[in-house]
Amino acid sequence: HKQDEKFMSHFEPHGDGELIASIERAGISASGITDVFLTHLHFDHCGGALKRNDADEVVPTFPNATYWTHKDHLEWALDPNPRERASFLRENIRPLKELGVLKYIDESNKEDWMGIADVFFVYGHTEKMMIPKIKVGDKTIVFCADLLPSSFHVRMPYVMSYDIRPLATLDEKEAFFKEVIDNGYILFLEHDPVTECITLRQNDRGRYEVDQKMTLAEALKS
Repeated sequence: HKQDEKFMSHFEPHGDGELIASIERAGISASGITDVFLTHLHFDHCGGALKRNDADEVVPTFPNATYWTHKDHLEWALDPNPRERASFLRENIRPLKELGVLKYIDESNKEDWMGIADVFFVYGHTEKMMIPKIKVGDKTIVFCADLLPSSFHVRMPYVMSYDIRPLATLDEKEAFFKEVIDNGYILFLEHDPVTECITLRQNDRGRYEVDQKMTLAEALKS
C-alpha cells in the first residue's frame, strides 16, 4: 500500500485477500505478531513489512515485532547492483534499519527460533536468501521463497529470470531436492497461482517431479 498508482499498475497483487485481513481471519492481530522472518528484501517479499500511517509516516506494519534478516543480505540490498536495483526499494529497507526493529540471523544462531528448525542459505536468486524449515508437529514445512517459486519450476532447468546466478540456482535446487525427498518435507510455494503446497519425488529417469499437491490446510492435518 506504500507504492504509487503507476507501481501498483505494474505489480498489483492478485487474489481475494490482503495481509492484515488474512491474519485477522486466523484470529491474530497485527499487534500480536512477535517476529517477522524476511527471506530476502526484494519488494514483493518485504513490502508488507512497513506501511504508511494516517500521518503519512512509514511505520512497521507489526508494531511489536522483531524483523529478522541476514546482515550480509541487508548490506547487499542497501548497495544494489544494476541487475537488482529495481527489486531493492529503499523505502522498504532503510526504515526497518532506522526504526531499530531489525535483528540478524546467521549460521551460528539460526536454530530454534519461532519454531523454525533450520535455515537453508542460497545464493542463486540473490545474495544470502534464507529458506526456513518450519516444524509443525512431526512435519516439516519449507517456505521456498524464490528458490522454488512455483510447481512449474520443479524441472531443474526452470529457474527465475530474476536469478543473479542461475547456474548456482541449479546446484542449490539439486541439493535441496535431495534433502526434501530424503526427509519427506512439504514445500510451500509462494508464487504459485494455483497450488499452495507440494511434495517431490524422483522418477525412473532420475528427474525431479511433483508427487502430491495440497493446500496448506491439508498439509497440516494430522
